[in-house]
Amino acid sequence: MSIESELCREVYRQMELHQAFKEGEYEELNTLYSDEEFQGQLYIPRVGHVQSFNVQEIREGNREAATNFKGKNIHFVFSGLQIVPQHENQAAVSYVVTYRDNTRMVRALNLEVWKKGPDHQWKMIRWYQEKGSNE
Repeated sequence: MSIESELCREVYRQMELHQAFKEGEYEELNTLYSDEEFQGQLYIPRVGHVQSFNVQEIREGNREAATNFKGKNIHFVFSGLQIVPQHENQAAVSYVVTYRDNTRMVRALNLEVWKKGPDHQWKMIRWYQEKGSNE
Protein backbone atom coordinates (compact mmCIF):
# COMPACT_ATOMS: atom_id res chain seq x y z
CA MET A 1 0.00 0.00 0.00
CA SER A 2 1.32 3.47 -0.85
CA ILE A 3 2.05 6.21 1.70
CA GLU A 4 -0.76 8.24 0.17
CA SER A 5 -3.28 5.41 0.60
CA GLU A 6 -2.20 4.69 4.16
CA LEU A 7 -2.34 8.34 5.24
CA CYS A 8 -5.62 8.99 3.46
CA ARG A 9 -7.09 6.22 5.60
CA GLU A 10 -5.56 7.74 8.77
CA VAL A 11 -6.83 11.27 8.07
CA TYR A 12 -10.37 10.17 7.28
CA ARG A 13 -10.36 7.94 10.37
CA GLN A 14 -9.37 11.07 12.31
CA MET A 15 -12.46 12.83 10.87
CA GLU A 16 -14.67 9.96 12.07
CA LEU A 17 -13.08 10.16 15.52
CA HIS A 18 -13.83 13.90 15.70
CA GLN A 19 -17.48 13.01 15.04
CA ALA A 20 -17.33 10.75 18.13
CA PHE A 21 -16.97 13.86 20.32
CA LYS A 22 -20.78 14.02 20.31
CA GLU A 23 -20.77 10.67 22.14
CA GLY A 24 -18.13 11.98 24.55
CA GLU A 25 -15.46 9.74 23.00
CA TYR A 26 -11.90 10.94 22.45
CA GLU A 27 -9.55 8.16 23.64
CA GLU A 28 -8.91 6.59 20.22
CA LEU A 29 -8.24 10.01 18.67
CA ASN A 30 -5.59 10.59 21.31
CA THR A 31 -3.67 7.50 20.16
CA LEU A 32 -2.86 9.20 16.82
CA TYR A 33 -0.32 11.61 18.35
CA SER A 34 3.32 10.64 18.85
CA ASP A 35 4.26 10.40 22.53
CA GLU A 36 7.87 11.39 21.82
CA GLU A 37 7.77 13.83 18.92
CA PHE A 38 4.43 15.66 18.86
CA GLN A 39 4.48 19.46 18.52
CA GLY A 40 1.25 21.36 17.89
CA GLN A 41 0.30 24.93 17.13
CA LEU A 42 -3.04 26.68 16.69
CA TYR A 43 -3.85 30.16 15.42
CA ILE A 44 -7.27 31.65 16.25
CA PRO A 45 -7.80 35.15 14.81
CA ARG A 46 -9.81 36.45 17.78
CA VAL A 47 -6.98 35.45 20.14
CA GLY A 48 -4.37 36.98 17.83
CA HIS A 49 -1.41 34.72 18.53
CA VAL A 50 -0.21 31.17 17.96
CA GLN A 51 -0.81 28.77 20.84
CA SER A 52 1.59 25.83 21.24
CA PHE A 53 0.64 22.37 22.50
CA ASN A 54 2.61 19.36 23.64
CA VAL A 55 1.14 15.88 23.42
CA GLN A 56 -0.43 16.00 26.89
CA GLU A 57 -2.07 19.37 26.17
CA ILE A 58 -3.54 18.27 22.80
CA ARG A 59 -4.91 15.12 24.42
CA GLU A 60 -6.44 17.14 27.26
CA GLY A 61 -7.93 19.52 24.65
CA ASN A 62 -9.61 16.55 22.95
CA ARG A 63 -10.99 15.36 26.30
CA GLU A 64 -12.41 18.84 26.94
CA ALA A 65 -13.88 19.01 23.42
CA ALA A 66 -15.57 15.62 23.87
CA THR A 67 -17.03 16.80 27.18
CA ASN A 68 -18.24 20.05 25.61
CA PHE A 69 -19.69 18.46 22.46
CA LYS A 70 -21.28 15.41 24.11
CA GLY A 71 -24.92 15.15 23.11
CA LYS A 72 -24.73 18.07 20.68
CA ASN A 73 -25.44 18.10 16.97
CA ILE A 74 -21.93 18.56 15.54
CA HIS A 75 -20.43 17.69 12.19
CA PHE A 76 -16.84 17.72 10.92
CA VAL A 77 -15.92 17.50 7.24
CA PHE A 78 -12.33 17.20 6.04
CA SER A 79 -11.77 18.19 2.41
CA GLY A 80 -9.02 19.03 -0.06
CA LEU A 81 -6.63 16.39 1.26
CA GLN A 82 -3.06 16.73 -0.03
CA ILE A 83 -0.30 14.28 0.90
CA VAL A 84 3.35 14.98 0.13
CA PRO A 85 5.70 12.07 0.94
CA GLN A 86 8.96 13.25 2.52
CA HIS A 87 10.58 9.80 2.65
CA GLU A 88 9.36 6.20 2.95
CA ASN A 89 8.13 6.66 6.55
CA GLN A 90 7.06 10.30 6.69
CA ALA A 91 4.74 12.67 4.85
CA ALA A 92 3.31 16.17 5.08
CA VAL A 93 -0.49 16.39 4.97
CA SER A 94 -2.86 19.31 4.48
CA TYR A 95 -6.64 19.62 4.36
CA VAL A 96 -9.50 21.94 5.28
CA VAL A 97 -11.66 21.14 8.30
CA THR A 98 -15.21 22.46 8.31
CA TYR A 99 -16.99 22.28 11.65
CA ARG A 100 -20.73 22.87 11.95
CA ASP A 101 -23.22 22.84 14.76
CA ASN A 102 -26.70 24.37 15.12
CA THR A 103 -25.39 27.93 15.44
CA ARG A 104 -22.12 28.27 13.53
CA MET A 105 -19.73 27.05 10.93
CA VAL A 106 -15.95 27.33 11.28
CA ARG A 107 -13.35 26.46 8.66
CA ALA A 108 -9.69 25.82 9.35
CA LEU A 109 -6.60 24.79 7.42
CA ASN A 110 -4.67 21.88 8.93
CA LEU A 111 -1.02 21.17 8.15
CA GLU A 112 0.38 17.99 9.66
CA VAL A 113 3.42 15.72 9.49
CA TRP A 114 2.86 12.00 10.03
CA LYS A 115 5.59 9.44 10.68
CA LYS A 116 5.44 5.65 10.59
CA GLY A 117 7.16 4.13 13.61
CA PRO A 118 9.00 0.84 14.02
CA ASP A 119 5.62 -0.70 14.99
CA HIS A 120 4.37 0.29 11.47
CA GLN A 121 1.76 2.63 12.98
CA TRP A 122 1.35 6.16 11.66
CA LYS A 123 1.54 8.88 14.32
CA MET A 124 1.18 12.63 13.98
CA ILE A 125 4.42 14.37 14.95
CA ARG A 126 3.55 17.95 13.98
CA TRP A 127 0.20 19.74 13.74
CA TYR A 128 -0.64 23.30 12.80
CA GLN A 129 -4.17 24.67 12.47
CA GLU A 130 -5.11 28.10 11.14
CA LYS A 131 -8.74 28.85 12.09
CA GLY A 132 -11.07 30.95 10.02
CA SER A 133 -12.30 34.28 11.36
CA ASN A 134 -15.85 33.11 12.14
CA GLU A 135 -14.76 31.16 15.25
